[in-house]
Amino acid sequence: MKQSTTQAAPEGCESCARDLAALLTDGQGGALTARYRPVADLETGGIFGHLASLHGPPDGLLGAPARLFGVARRLGREPELHRRYFEAAVARFVLDQGQGFLLLPLGGAAAALGAACADALADALARSGLPAARVIAVHGGVGALDGAALDRARAAAHGLTRLGVALAAGELDCPRTEHLLWEDCAPTCMLIEDGVLQGCEPNLLRGGGHAHPIAAAAAAGRRVVATGVVSLAMLKALQELGVACAAGDFIGKPVAVPTRTLSAAAHKAIADRVSGRPDRSAGGSHVLEKMLQGIPPVAPRTAAGEVFAMFERTPDLRAVAVVREDAPIGLISRYDMVDNMARPYRHELYGRKPCTRFMDEEPLAVDIRLPLSELSEIVVRAHPRHLISGFIITDAGRYLGIGSVQDLVREVTAMQMEAAKYANPLTQLPGNVPINQHIDNLLAAREPCAIAYCDLDHFKPFNDVYGYARGDDVIRLTARILAEACDAERDFIGHVGGDDFVLVFRSEDWLARCERALGTFGAEILGFFARDDVERGGYVTENRKGEMEFHALTSLSIGVAEVGPGMFRSHLEVSVVAAEVKKKAKNIKGNSLYVNQRAY
Repeated sequence: MKQSTTQAAPEGCESCARDLAALLTDGQGGALTARYRPVADLETGGIFGHLASLHGPPDGLLGAPARLFGVARRLGREPELHRRYFEAAVARFVLDQGQGFLLLPLGGAAAALGAACADALADALARSGLPAARVIAVHGGVGALDGAALDRARAAAHGLTRLGVALAAGELDCPRTEHLLWEDCAPTCMLIEDGVLQGCEPNLLRGGGHAHPIAAAAAAGRRVVATGVVSLAMLKALQELGVACAAGDFIGKPVAVPTRTLSAAAHKAIADRVSGRPDRSAGGSHVLEKMLQGIPPVAPRTAAGEVFAMFERTPDLRAVAVVREDAPIGLISRYDMVDNMARPYRHELYGRKPCTRFMDEEPLAVDIRLPLSELSEIVVRAHPRHLISGFIITDAGRYLGIGSVQDLVREVTAMQMEAAKYANPLTQLPGNVPINQHIDNLLAAREPCAIAYCDLDHFKPFNDVYGYARGDDVIRLTARILAEACDAERDFIGHVGGDDFVLVFRSEDWLARCERALGTFGAEILGFFARDDVERGGYVTENRKGEMEFHALTSLSIGVAEVGPGMFRSHLEVSVVAAEVKKKAKNIKGNSLYVNQRAY
């Protein structure tokens, strides 16, 4: 995480200066807290380490790391803040037995502090007993450096190396600075920092500008660590490029206590690739896997004081599930427990009582296979208390973890934005990119399906005679009829463009669904033509040569290709068969259906 790349606080921001001064005093230092983002090892499926960041009070102006370090730099208090940063990050990492390496992004500290940067880290390591070999210091985000700043950065790098700390090269944004900094002090890792991959289309990463530096770093023996991984598609693309480690919201969010697990979705995707198993998550993915927080539950007889202590140790912990024999029986909300236990004498009275006294006996519990649409509807209709405490996620009644409403809102928003990005503007249906992704996902998961390619016959002359506005109405009619023929939970509909549509059926009765769509279209399309045209079965128009030409009424043709496990490798191979079956369907007069007869 870039902790120093930010705009400085506005001149005259006296409140920021006062807040920072208070945070750096001995009495207020505890308000500065470290958070840890897990870094997944894509080669083993375990945790490579944790990226640390320093935060001020969450309700203050200096809560965000970028703002905090930016103000400190402007006020000349960067050395003090970095000393607190090292102390807080190292101490909590040791206290909670963090796994793997501790990655410490330095931002501009190396260029500003020089050898003092290594001295401050050495003091923190000495106090905690953490071996220097378990720390990786990340240089990055500094841009071009003048002579003095470059000398200080090199002094910091040499000091850290002598200390035994490994170095990682972040985005220095200047080839000359990078060459001079690393010419005699080579890093062991390359970090692709937050924001670098933002907005990148995962499918285009392989041929984009990131492929060459990643390959070069790997060839030089450096481990590539990519942050900002926000989706399964992004993770897969980075794995194909040879990236060794990854972090981001899809892998795990920053937390006050170093986690011991990755997100369920990330763990499954990485484990499948490591073991060589086909990745089925894309074809039958459960969106709740992305939101699952594997928070350890408590037993019904656990003392209330122990649960209260859990909330005190972990500021980000919002709720704890109460589980009996793997089945959840209640949920304890942080706000309810703290509100009750913080009152006079409550801790003495109830601290040794069972925690069930404070649990919600009717928590919101959902199965991990629940579709996102149904989950959203359940949450909207639920009692307002669930918006704060969240919901329990189960697998056939067995406790898995907890999900938050904030993550649900974020996931819904992300899916809506992704859908809108590639949606056809006329029908709002998914366009080429999501269609191809959906087909590729099913092929990779070896899921059987039937892919139908739909096209309107004699549509251009209809546009010429009845007008484009009327033609748009026919397109919307076709989209509605085809959508109604699909099972919203199992099937997929996309709009390639113009009058071409694609249906991907996982419903076993796909043939009956296609026939029903053809019947409905044949009845409803007649309303778009004049009565005389309907009676004669078409209409006469003048072609480009000035000759009168007869055109049949607009009809719908559907060509279907059944796809079995291992039959095709990508949507490109499927598209070849699609062109054939669609052509054969269009050769049949009227509303027609053709099913591929070739064997593969």
